[in-house]
Amino acid sequence: MYDPTDERTDGLFTLLVRLLRETPENLAKQSLARLFEETALVQFLAERAGVALNAQALESALADHWDEIEARRNELAADALNAIQTQEF
Repeated sequence: MYDPTDERTDGLFTLLVRLLRETPENLAKQSLARLFEETALVQFLAERAGVALNAQALESALADHWDEIEARRNELAADALNAIQTQEF
């Protein structure tokens, strides 16, 4: 879960939201599409590997592996921020 009291994480997501608001619509749409495509790909690969993706399994995995998931989430957010910033407007 997003924790607004974590200053580093909050700062990262604040910049990301601000940049998306200021980004031309087509670039913002491309960025969001990429995010959903990557999520869909991971879901597809997990299902092909026989990994359960029901709500209970996802909630359990999130609780059991929160530190790693949070770190990866923040890395992905930072990568997305960098990718948007390096695009030409």
